[in-house]
Amino acid sequence: MTCIDAYKNLNIVSKNNAIQISPCCISPTQQVSQINFYNNNYLVEIRQAWERNQSPAACVACDKAGDSSRRIGSNSWYRDNGLFNHQVELIRLDYWTGDTCNLRCVICGPDNSSAWAKELDLPLQHRHRSVNTIWKTLDLNKLKYIHFNGGEPLLSKEHVEFLDAIPIKSQVHINYNTNGTVLPSKNLLDLWAQFKLVQLDFSIDDIGERFEYQRFPASWAEVTKNLQWYIDMSPVNCMFAVNTTVGILNYSNLSNLNSWLKSNFNANRVTDPIEHRTQPAMGLFALNFSKKLTNEMSQFLDKLDIRRNTNWRKTFPELANSV
Repeated sequence: MTCIDAYKNLNIVSKNNAIQISPCCISPTQQVSQINFYNNNYLVEIRQAWERNQSPAACVACDKAGDSSRRIGSNSWYRDNGLFNHQVELIRLDYWTGDTCNLRCVICGPDNSSAWAKELDLPLQHRHRSVNTIWKTLDLNKLKYIHFNGGEPLLSKEHVEFLDAIPIKSQVHINYNTNGTVLPSKNLLDLWAQFKLVQLDFSIDDIGERFEYQRFPASWAEVTKNLQWYIDMSPVNCMFAVNTTVGILNYSNLSNLNSWLKSNFNANRVTDPIEHRTQPAMGLFALNFSKKLTNEMSQFLDKLDIRRNTNWRKTFPELANSV
């Protein structure tokens, strides 16, 4: 199945003063000196492979994911918006705002969190905060969808400048992955009200003390207060979702999270439902066949506890008993 993202979507990452691009945020990126969405060799080769009815090497992640793939979701969006065709035009962006972040989530690391880099006391040249300003080189007139990720996008002042520069805001749907600890400024709220739709996907993997351990050093009380604030204060064109990354640390408590969401965060103020999505954790804390902590996992958590004055055995007793 052809992926229309190859013809209409651009993923942009800027790290270490280098620009990296790809057709979407889950395909491998290639470094470029400048962005030419229409004629870049990497993007053109991917389109040509689809036109030969071949699945490009860059798209192997979706080939493996099957019905839950990014390709399926993107193609549905293009169909719903009357854009399912092979005309090359920049309609969508996956936009990495930078690595500025206030959290040190267990499933993350220094590549995407400046707070993680600071905790690890990395040399200054390896913890310089990256900021993405590549939008200044792009034609934004046909944009209809932007997905912001980070870092924590709502800490990015530059992305507010980006939104302000978009010429036809009323045709653009913007989407955030955000950790729930940051509230938008008045200026950003006013900008949101000008867009077609604003969707905020809150990264919430658990509740209470378990949430605070996994999304360190977030406060569960603060985040729950913020979620209600978003319901009460966001423009009426704002919709919400919860995105849960399911791994070894939280799989056993998902029913409690689901119950909390149904009771406390199930609709915005105009009664649009709040969707709860899940995705599998990747890396060290992915859910393994035994559903038990490995020695490598427990050693990693022990080191975290020493640095952070936390106690994973107390927070996750069911896992402590399984080691």
